[in-house]
Amino acid sequence: MLATGYRQLIFATHMNSWQQLLPAPTDLSLVLSDSPSQGDATLSRYRDYLGHEYPCVVIDCTNSIHVDAIAALAGTITAGGYLVLVGNHPTSAIWQRFKSAWSELQQTPQGQQPQASELPALPTPQQRTLIQELNNTAAVHIVTAPRGRGKSHVLGAAIAELSEHQPDRRVVVTAPRKANARVLLNKAPKVQFVAWDKLLKEKKADALLVIDEAAGLPLWAIQQLCNDYTPWLMATTVEGYEGCGRGFAIHFSQWASEHLANVQQHALEQPIRWPINDPLERWLQQTLLLTKAPADASRNEGLLTTQARHLPEADLHQAFELLLEAHYQSSPNDLALLLDDSSQFITLLYQEQRVIGVCWHALEGPLQDDLCKPILQGKRRPPGNLLPQAIGYYLQQPWALKTRWCRITRIAVHPDFRRRHYASALIAEVKAWAKHNQCEALGTSFGYSPTLAKFWQHNSFTAIRTSNKRDRVSARHQHIRACWLTDTAPTNWHPLLDYAQAELQWINGTPGCSLSANPIIQQIKKAVANGYMPEAAAAFALSQG
Repeated sequence: MLATGYRQLIFATHMNSWQQLLPAPTDLSLVLSDSPSQGDATLSRYRDYLGHEYPCVVIDCTNSIHVDAIAALAGTITAGGYLVLVGNHPTSAIWQRFKSAWSELQQTPQGQQPQASELPALPTPQQRTLIQELNNTAAVHIVTAPRGRGKSHVLGAAIAELSEHQPDRRVVVTAPRKANARVLLNKAPKVQFVAWDKLLKEKKADALLVIDEAAGLPLWAIQQLCNDYTPWLMATTVEGYEGCGRGFAIHFSQWASEHLANVQQHALEQPIRWPINDPLERWLQQTLLLTKAPADASRNEGLLTTQARHLPEADLHQAFELLLEAHYQSSPNDLALLLDDSSQFITLLYQEQRVIGVCWHALEGPLQDDLCKPILQGKRRPPGNLLPQAIGYYLQQPWALKTRWCRITRIAVHPDFRRRHYASALIAEVKAWAKHNQCEALGTSFGYSPTLAKFWQHNSFTAIRTSNKRDRVSARHQHIRACWLTDTAPTNWHPLLDYAQAELQWINGTPGCSLSANPIIQQIKKAVANGYMPEAAAAFALSQG
């Protein structure tokens, strides 16, 4: 590995060439690839390797650029190691962004490049101080930091000290996966690890609760665990993979301050897995907009709808920062989708020369004729086109598949400018844009809550469908709302609205009158009878007459 200790990035065009590009051969590599027999695992399994350390990580991007996997696994690479990205995507904005940013870093004059420092002895002074502070079991400690700062090491040391001084005190550790808590468990080998879904069933309030890599768990599950146990230590990454951590940290910290007693926030800054000023870390932060956005945008005020790839860097950075902080499930893959998918658009609201609001929306439908019948029969569910497919299949409405939709994916307003109707102004702008672009309907999908439903209703969005199954991440029923944009609505539009309102009341436990004569009911029952739809997905329709 490199004598300086800095980590490096290598681009390879073929899987059979990456070893040849390394300055020194290594057998201690993690290789992820969706091609059979070429890797240790598929790209979708990248979370299984968080909590481990590797001198070299190879990610096969030949077929797809999995940015979440790149962001996450870059944090597992040790000092002097290599991240190898395999692929060739000349038309991909995110891929070209990766390459140009690394090239710029490499072009810094040699005399201006910082020299790699020695890795610190562990625990560092900051870690020692934090370990002492964590000994206070009467407080709830939330430790946040970028990857590679030793959060798990500190938690493990604090648990080990507690076990030494209070051997009878029960401590339970959980994480998205046991492998994610590997460093912690190595430091405190006697502690009990329990999967988080199993912990939800046990409910032993006397046990001290420790959660590692908390951003990888559903927010509702962590809140429930804090109610069922005695929360003590929680650590989360504030950048780098699913949830990106930053939005999670903001939302969870707000909830903890309101619902838990004696909450103490801690942060770790100094990297321990690689030297300060590591180029690979700087490259990752720059390309994925994980640092603080610049203060000034390109416009002083007004509204702008465009595609993300056409935005000035400062505007893109400010807009993406709003999305990351407002939506806990935002991830680096979202940036790639915004930059590379031609159906994705973004509307920005400027004030005081900064982006204060953002609405991400996408064009969906109409689908190809040869896909419509298989979708209605539940035999196909091609990626994308969420609204036409959900309405077409679950409500058995063929017209939805042949409709041109605009779907609002996410919307966010800067905290300093909320409750001033700016979100409604963004929606009005998107509605006008959708009409101009020949969209027949505008819709959105979100986890149902009365507050959110009231907001969308205020903006003329009517209930279309509510899933009777709760979402695993949000613990809410997935809810679709829409408004028709043209003068001529589909034949079943008004029966559909009646059905959706009754379905929502039924799910909320306040059923209204019977809808046995509603044509939507008969169409869904027919799909169940033909074996196209499981009874669980049609529970409300089957309950009617």
